[in-house]
Amino acid sequence: MLDNLISKTLNNEKSNTPVWFLRQAGRHIPEYFEIRKEETNFINFCLNEDLIIKSTYLPLKYYDLDAAIVFSDILMIPWAMKRNVKFTKNFGPTMDPMIPNETKILENISINSKLEPLKNSISYLRKKLPNSIALIGFAGAPWTLACYMIEGKGSKDFIETRKALWSSHNWFMKLIDTLIVHVADKLEMQAKAGADILMLFDSWSHMIPNNFFYEYAIKSTAKIIDILRSRNIFAPVIGFPFKAGASIIRYSFESKVDCIALDWSVDLPWAIMNINKDIAIQGNLDPASLIPSRNKYLRENVLTILDIMKDRRFIFNVGHGLTPDCKIENVKEVISIIRNYNRNI
Repeated sequence: MLDNLISKTLNNEKSNTPVWFLRQAGRHIPEYFEIRKEETNFINFCLNEDLIIKSTYLPLKYYDLDAAIVFSDILMIPWAMKRNVKFTKNFGPTMDPMIPNETKILENISINSKLEPLKNSISYLRKKLPNSIALIGFAGAPWTLACYMIEGKGSKDFIETRKALWSSHNWFMKLIDTLIVHVADKLEMQAKAGADILMLFDSWSHMIPNNFFYEYAIKSTAKIIDILRSRNIFAPVIGFPFKAGASIIRYSFESKVDCIALDWSVDLPWAIMNINKDIAIQGNLDPASLIPSRNKYLRENVLTILDIMKDRRFIFNVGHGLTPDCKIENVKEVISIIRNYNRNI
C-alpha cells in the first residue's frame, strides 16, 4: 500500500497539499538534453527503456516532488496506429493526415506489444521509487488524438477536424470509439505495470463545438473509465479538459474522473463553488510565472492558491506544462513555499 500525499488526496484521506508539475521531466533541465541526444529520433527515444527511466527520474534529482510521471508522449497511440508520426525540431509533431470516409481506421492493434518498453519502464520505476512518490501513467484523450490525426499536425483552430465532425459524423464517431478502446488499453497496461495514478490529457478540448462537448469530452472519458473499472483497474484518474471554460462543471460531475486538472485561466473561488465536491482538484498555477527571475509576485500567487484551496482536496500543479525557459530556482521556491505552508497549518 503506497503512503504518499497524492494517493491520500485522491482517496479522500486528509493530507497535506501534494505537489508535482506537468512536463516536469525534461526541457527546462539542462541534463535532459544530454539524455535526449542518446536517440536522434524522438519516437525511438520514447521506446528506449533506459531513456524513459532516466527522463522520469530526472526531476526527482532536482525537486522534492510527490509524484513522478512516466516519460512518454500522447502521440504514441497514433504511432501504434501506423500514422507515420514524426517530431521535427522547432516545428513539432506531424503525421499522415486521416482523410474522412477514405482512410482505414486501424482498430485491432495490441497496445501492450506496441508499447512494451513503456510497460517495462513503469514496472522498473515502481519497484525502484520509494512508496512516498506516486507514479503517474497517462494518455491523450480521444478528441485530442483525433485532432492530431485528422490535421496531421498541430493547429490554431483544427478546422479539418471540425469539418470532419460535421460532414462525416459516422466516420468520426467510429474514430473516437476506436480511440476510446486504444486509450483504455494503454491506461490499463500502465496500471498493471505499476502506475498508481492515471491521467487523461484533453489538450484541445476547447476546440470541441459546444453542442458536441458532452459526446466527445465527457462521455468518451466516462466510457474509458467504465472500461478500466470493468477490467478491475481502480487506479484514480485525473482528467484535464484544457481551457474548457464553464464546461468543466458538467465534466466534473459526469466524466467519472476522480480529479479534475484546471488550467491557469480558471477562477479558483468559482471552481470551488461549482465543481463536483466529491472529486479532487489539481492546478492551476500559470507556468509563465516560473519564467522571470526573482519574480516578486510568485510567492504571493502560490500562497493565494493554497489559501483558497485549503479546505478542498487539492494537488498543487501548474495549469499546463512547464516551459523550456522556466527557472529551476523558481520551481524550487514554489515547492519550498508549499512545504512550509503545510508545516504551518
